[in-house]
Amino acid sequence: MAEDDDLLTPEAGENTMLREAMEALRQGDSSRARDLLTRLLKTDQKNAAYWVWLSAVVDSQKERLYCLQTALKLDPENAAAKRGLTLLGGLPPDDSVPPFPLNRPRSWEEDLSIPKEPVEKTRGWANPLVRLFAILGMAVVAVGLFVGGYFLFTPGGNRPSIFVTATHRPTFTLSLTPSLTPVHRTATPTFLGPTPLAYFLPATYTKTPLYVVTEHPVLTDSAFKAGLRFLAAGQYEDARVQFDLVLDNEPNAVDVYYYIGESYRLEANFDNARDAYQEAINLDPGFAPAYVGRALSNLGLNPDAAVQADFDNAIANDPQYPEAYIQRGAYLIAQGYYAAAVSDLEIAIELTPGSALAWMYLAQAQLGDGEYETALESALKANELDLTLVPVYLTLAQAYIATGQTAQAVAVLQTYTIYEPDDVDAFLSLGTAYNAAGEYQAALVVLNRYLDANQRDPEAYFQRGLAFLNLDSPNLAEDDFKKAVGYDPYDFDSHLGLARAYFDQDLPGNAYIQAETNALPLAKSDGTKAQAYYWMALFLEEIEDPTSELGARNYWYKLIALPADVMPEEWRTTAYLHLGITPTFTPTPRRTRTPTMTPTP
Repeated sequence: MAEDDDLLTPEAGENTMLREAMEALRQGDSSRARDLLTRLLKTDQKNAAYWVWLSAVVDSQKERLYCLQTALKLDPENAAAKRGLTLLGGLPPDDSVPPFPLNRPRSWEEDLSIPKEPVEKTRGWANPLVRLFAILGMAVVAVGLFVGGYFLFTPGGNRPSIFVTATHRPTFTLSLTPSLTPVHRTATPTFLGPTPLAYFLPATYTKTPLYVVTEHPVLTDSAFKAGLRFLAAGQYEDARVQFDLVLDNEPNAVDVYYYIGESYRLEANFDNARDAYQEAINLDPGFAPAYVGRALSNLGLNPDAAVQADFDNAIANDPQYPEAYIQRGAYLIAQGYYAAAVSDLEIAIELTPGSALAWMYLAQAQLGDGEYETALESALKANELDLTLVPVYLTLAQAYIATGQTAQAVAVLQTYTIYEPDDVDAFLSLGTAYNAAGEYQAALVVLNRYLDANQRDPEAYFQRGLAFLNLDSPNLAEDDFKKAVGYDPYDFDSHLGLARAYFDQDLPGNAYIQAETNALPLAKSDGTKAQAYYWMALFLEEIEDPTSELGARNYWYKLIALPADVMPEEWRTTAYLHLGITPTFTPTPRRTRTPTMTPTP
C-alpha cells in the first residue's frame, strides 16, 4: 500500500523482514508482526521506521507513546511519528504536519475533479464495433436458414431429434428430523477421545494466577507476554523462543528463567527444567517459585528424592506463597506424614480458598489420617470448585468408599477412568467399588485390566476372588485367594475368603481347617472376630457330627457375646436362631469393614 511505503526509509524499502512484518499486520497476525519487528530492532535500534511500526503491534497506549517518541527522537522530521503522537495526545495539533499521503484518488475526489474535454465518438459504419456486430449477425441468420430447411424437407421417420427428452428418475423427499444434539462445526480434526469435561460446564474456571507479572522494557515486554501466552496454551517450544528473545536483552531476568523451567517441566523434560530453575536461584536466591520448581523437577527425575528443603526454602522466602504449601503438603502425603500435610494445606486454603488443588490434597491427607467424613467434605469442595480437575474424581471416590457410599464411588470412578484411562491403579479402586455395590461382573472386567499390568498385587487378587465367589465360581475364587495369601500371608480377609471358597465347593472340613489355622489367628479386632466366628460356626454345622455341632454352638455363643455394632443384625439373629434362644434386646446394625463378604448363606 502507498500509505505503508510512506513509513519506510529508503534503506528499509528493500528490507524483506520489515515487509513481512507489514504483511503480517495487514493479515491481523500481530504476534508474528511483533516478533519480526522485535528482531529488527535488535539489529538496528536507531531505525525510526521500525519503532513506528512497532507502535502498531504493542498492547498498551503507554507502549505506543514510547515507540513513537523514540522514533521522533531518532528522526525529528518523521511525519508518521508526529501524526501518531498527535492522535494519541502526545503532541499538540500541528497544521505543518502533512496528512497521511494518498497516491490514488478516492471516489469522491474523482467526482469533484475537473472534467476532461469530451472526445467526439465515431458513428455509423466507420465505427469498428458496428462493423463487427453486423458481420456476426449475418452469419447467425445464414446458419439458421440452413438448419431450418434441412428439417422441413427431411422425412419424419429419418429426422433426428434435436430435443433431448429428460430421463425420469425416482425423486427423494428430504425429511429433516429434529435433533436434540447440538451441531458444532469446526475446521479442526475431530477428537475421538472423551468429550472434555469443560464442554459440559456452564462456565470456564479461572486458572491460578501467575506468581509474578514483572514489568519489562518495551523492547522485550511484547516477547515476554507472548511467551506467557504460548505457555498457557501448552505451546512450550514457542514459549521458549519468546523467552530467549527477552534474555538476549535482559540476561538477568529471573522470572524468565523460571518460566523457561516451567515450560520444560510441563514437557516432562526435568533435567532442563532443573537447570533453568537453578539459574533463577543463582540470580536471586530469594525467588521462592524457583525452589518449588526445582523440587518438582527432582521428584520427576526420582520420586523418592528428598526435596523438603526446597519447599522449606520457598516458604521461608515467601510465607504468603500458597503453591509452596500445596506442593509441600502433597510431598508430605507421599511420605505418610498426614497430620503435617493437613497443617500445610489448611494454611494454603487460608491464602487461596478457591484452590481446588489445595482442597483435593487436603482430602487425601484426611483420608490417610482416618478422617473419612471430613475428607469427603473436602473432596466435594474440590469438585465443586473445579469440575474439570480430573484427579479430584479419584480422591472423591476413595472418600466415598471409605464412608461406605459405594454407588457414588462407582459413578465418580467411571468418570475418572474415562478421562484417565492410563491410570491403571484407578481400576483397582473401581473394581473394589463394584464389588461393594454388588456389581460383580463389572468388577471382573476392570480387575482383569488392572491385573494385566500388576500381576503381584494381593489386594487385586482378593477383590477378584470375591467377585468370583459371588458369581458362583468358587474354584476360580480359590485360585485368586491362594495367590493373594501367597503375596500377603498376613491378610485376614484373603484367608477367610479361601475358607469360603472351599465351603462353596462342598468342602466344609477344609473350610474349617483353613479358617481356624490361618484366619482366626489374624482376627485382632471385634469386627474380624465376628466374621471368623460366624463362618466357622457355619462350616462346623455342615460337617454334621456331634463334635462339630458342639463346636458350632460354641462359636455362636462367642458371636453374640461381641458388641452388637460390630456385625450385621442378621448375623446375631442367625446365631439366636441356631442356638434356639430368643434375644432380649434389639440389635443395633452397623456397616462392617467388608460388607460384600458377608451374605447370608
